[in-house]
Amino acid sequence: MRVLPKTRIGRIEWFEERLDAWAADPGAIGLTEGQIIELTAMVAAARQRYLHAEQARAAARSATVGFHDAEDSLTHSGRDLIAMIKAFAETSDDAGVYVRANVPPPSVPTPAGPPEPPTEVVGEITSDGAVRLRWGGTLAHRTFYEVLRRLAGEETWTLIASIGAKGFLDMAVPVGTTSVQYRVRAKRGEAASAGSAPITLRLGVETQTGMGELSLVA
Repeated sequence: MRVLPKTRIGRIEWFEERLDAWAADPGAIGLTEGQIIELTAMVAAARQRYLHAEQARAAARSATVGFHDAEDSLTHSGRDLIAMIKAFAETSDDAGVYVRANVPPPSVPTPAGPPEPPTEVVGEITSDGAVRLRWGGTLAHRTFYEVLRRLAGEETWTLIASIGAKGFLDMAVPVGTTSVQYRVRAKRGEAASAGSAPITLRLGVETQTGMGELSLVA
């Protein structure tokens, strides 16, 4: 069974609570007066060192807070000055400002490159005869999508939408159309991806995914 507490301050307090009783009659508990005197000195020394340590920790915490406050002020003010240096370099069109200030110039943006083609193009005919298209892809770096359509009997594709979304509802399918094909391609500026594989939809059909035709609903 543990007699002394686990913590250092707990052990100091444990001996402090018993000193008077032990010193009253050392012989009654098997100790000597000299041992009690030595123990009293060690308890006092341990308590004093503990108080010094607490004071040092409090001072360190206070010093750390002061250090953080001072560094925050420096950083905020310094950032403002750096921004002024950069603004001066830009307005004066003098790249030497960065050299004289020993401040790195702004990095040249890396071109995003051509966009990736859309994936998993899906089309379905709604109950009111419109065509809803959906596909996968990204809209990052100002990517947008072009939707191309080809009606039954047509030989060329017609651009019907340029949108910043990954879906489109075609509500302008001519009445009487028996089938329609769609392709989707991504664009970023003037750069365009390859078009998706065409999907073909017929009136009164189920959802179509990928290349090929839809089967008529039974």
